[in-house]
Amino acid sequence: MRSLFILIFFTYACNNSNDQGSITDGEVHANANETINRYATLTNINGCYEMVMNRDTALLKLTMAGNNITGNLIYKLFEKDKNEGEIKGEIRDSLIYADYTFQSEGTTSVREVIFKISGNNLIPAYGDLEDDNGKIIFSDHNQLQYLNYNPFIKIECK
Repeated sequence: MRSLFILIFFTYACNNSNDQGSITDGEVHANANETINRYATLTNINGCYEMVMNRDTALLKLTMAGNNITGNLIYKLFEKDKNEGEIKGEIRDSLIYADYTFQSEGTTSVREVIFKISGNNLIPAYGDLEDDNGKIIFSDHNQLQYLNYNPFIKIECK
């Protein structure tokens, strides 16, 4: 009889533990750490970045306000005209989505750029492009590739 009472007590206690979608202490701490780490990563976006690949270089200076991002981007491609302009966009899910409005050969163009935030690096997205009423955009965001071999590495601003 006593073992039946203990069994009923534990069954009742386990079923009435306010498990109505509650989160355990471990989950709370894990979620808090994830939020803190994500916030820390995103608040460190401000600054300058450089990408060097063979004789091609690019410089990027970013300023973040909330989820909005602005900055300057310069591509210096070997034996090609320099592209220089501004980016303006937002951060969503550890990705920077921005429009790059730039001058090249005396013409103003707009191209979509996407960077994956990875520590102190920004990894540019690559994929098929298409023209959307004068703006060059990625054809399919689900098919983008992020190649780690040429990231934009955070540097001191000069």
